[in-house]
Amino acid sequence: IDILAPVSYVGEGFLNLADFGRLRNEAVHLDPLDGFYCELSGHHRDGMPVLEINLKGQLTLSCQRCLKPLVFEFGQKKHFVFVKTEEEADDFPMDNDAEEAMVASHSFDLLEAIEDEILLAIPNAPKHSIEDCQISQEGGGTEPQNPFKVLKSLKK
Repeated sequence: IDILAPVSYVGEGFLNLADFGRLRNEAVHLDPLDGFYCELSGHHRDGMPVLEINLKGQLTLSCQRCLKPLVFEFGQKKHFVFVKTEEEADDFPMDNDAEEAMVASHSFDLLEAIEDEILLAIPNAPKHSIEDCQISQEGGGTEPQNPFKVLKSLKK
């Protein structure tokens, strides 16, 4: 996308998980339902290009508690406001999490920006809720063997 072009645009579509290299590595397996529905709107506001992205979708991760598949559902609206310099980006107000300043360029990698947003939203240690987690209960309720019990009989 040439974000600096003085045109407005609107688009939508489904982004398959296979389209994302880094994100694909986070998934346990590639389910046909895994991917993201994306709506885009580009326009100018106060003389600055703005790209609005609305993402909804899912990917299958591994629960770090039970190691079973966990469907991570994702939904986010993000506004990228394109500025001319790094200084303008640094001075951009940070009071709105849905709005982010980026330095404008003629070659903006939209897929990479979307992938970055999804990767940032994935929890470090994804887990099912306690009720839904399938933790193995084998061996539960029995006291573990004390390896030093044999030494107790040698002590006199």
